[in-house]
Amino acid sequence: MLTMVERVLILKSADLLREVGPRHLLKLAEVAREVEVWKGDTIYEEDDPSDALYMVVEGRVRLSLRGQPASEVGPGEAFGTWALVDDSDRGHRVECIEDGLVLALHRDEFYDVAAGDLVLLQQVLRALAKRLRALVADRPEEARIEGEGFEKTEAMEAAEAAETEEGADTAAAAPSPAAAAQPLVTAPDAGASLAAAALGQPSTEVGQAPPVPEPAGVTEEIATPEPIEPVEPQQS
Repeated sequence: MLTMVERVLILKSADLLREVGPRHLLKLAEVAREVEVWKGDTIYEEDDPSDALYMVVEGRVRLSLRGQPASEVGPGEAFGTWALVDDSDRGHRVECIEDGLVLALHRDEFYDVAAGDLVLLQQVLRALAKRLRALVADRPEEARIEGEGFEKTEAMEAAEAAETEEGADTAAAAPSPAAAAQPLVTAPDAGASLAAAALGQPSTEVGQAPPVPEPAGVTEEIATPEPIEPVEPQQS
C-alpha cells in the first residue's frame, strides 16, 4: 500500500501533472487507484476507449502499435497520459512484461477533482500547452496559426473562390473616381435654349456644365428699352 506522499511523487512524474503543485496533487492522489499487474496481462487494447492515466510503480509494460513493439515503460514512467483530456480510442496496446504495480487515475475522477479546483485545471492546461509546442517544435510559426494542421476542404476552397470572384465583379462595375467626379451632362432642349435666349441667359452647350442656379429669393431684373416717341419738326 502506497502512502499519500508516495502517490503524490509518482503522479508528479506524469507530463500533464508536472506543473501541478503538491497541495493540488494530493487531491488527485486520494482518488487514484493501485492496480496489480502480472506478466502476460493486457492492460488495454488499441481500440479500447481512453479512460485512465497509468503510472508504473513496479514492474514493466510494453507498448505496441499494430502488432509491432513501440516502447517499454518502467517505474516512475507514465503511459496512457492523453486519457485525461482525450476520450478517443487508445491507438496502441499495452501488455505487462514484468509483474508489478501501477497507479491508475481515471479521467472521470480527475474531472471531479478539477471541477472544484481551478488552479489545478490551469496548471494541467499549461503543461498540455508545453507538450503541444514540443510536438510541433519543427514548425513553431505555423503552430501559432489558428487551424494549422487542417487541410482546407473542397467546400471551403469553393466558397473562398466565389467570394474572390464576387469582389472582382463588384470592383469592375463600380465607376472610377475620375468618372464619378465628372458632372452629369445632357443634350440641351430646344425650348429651354429659346427661353434662355429670351431672358438673356447663355444656353447650355453639349459637354458644358449647366449653370449654377442662384439662391432662392434672389431675382435678376431685366432692363427693357423705353419707347422712342417721334419728334415733330417745328414750323417756322
